[in-house]
Amino acid sequence: MDIIVKAKNCEVPARLKEEAVSRVEHATRFFDRLLGVEMVFSEEANPRIAEPAVVEVTARTKGHHIRAEGVASDHRGAVDVAVDRFERQLARYKSRLVDRSRRRGRAPAGQATEGQPTAGPATAGPTAGAEAAVEEQPEQVDVPRIVRRKSFPLNPMLPEDAAWQLELLGHDFYLFTNASSGRCSVVYRRRDGAFGLIEAADPG
Repeated sequence: MDIIVKAKNCEVPARLKEEAVSRVEHATRFFDRLLGVEMVFSEEANPRIAEPAVVEVTARTKGHHIRAEGVASDHRGAVDVAVDRFERQLARYKSRLVDRSRRRGRAPAGQATEGQPTAGPATAGPTAGAEAAVEEQPEQVDVPRIVRRKSFPLNPMLPEDAAWQLELLGHDFYLFTNASSGRCSVVYRRRDGAFGLIEAADPG
């Protein structure tokens, strides 16, 4: 398995890179389904940030990405945090695979298995608040700045699988193509810990 180490806006000593790779190799020793791992070291330029060192660990499997991030005052500490979280994510993912293999074929068609989030109508999602904010904006406001852009393929999957991918990445929302409808959809984490689903409506 390849472990790629990258650095953005910072320099990482060779010894620290070797230690980081060794830590990741040790974390993946009990899981042989990873296709590759990428570690990205970066550093925030703002001197007011108390913990500017950031380390991201992203692993690829067949159909999923597993991501963990560590933030600390230096990169060695950030590696410790990131790898610890990465190990927990791997353990959860492996447990999920074992659980799904045991439950496969037991649940009736179209019914989510126990423990999986069930997609429902997004009547109480973040869009209502967003619309209200637009209506209440004053005439003269600062134009929002887009400071970062990302692009990635929208893989077809069911909402339950998208919610699981959201868990593995540690994000608050996940954009995907709903395999059952073919529509661009977003699954997001609600304040109560449950999940919500937003789907694009048909034009008109």
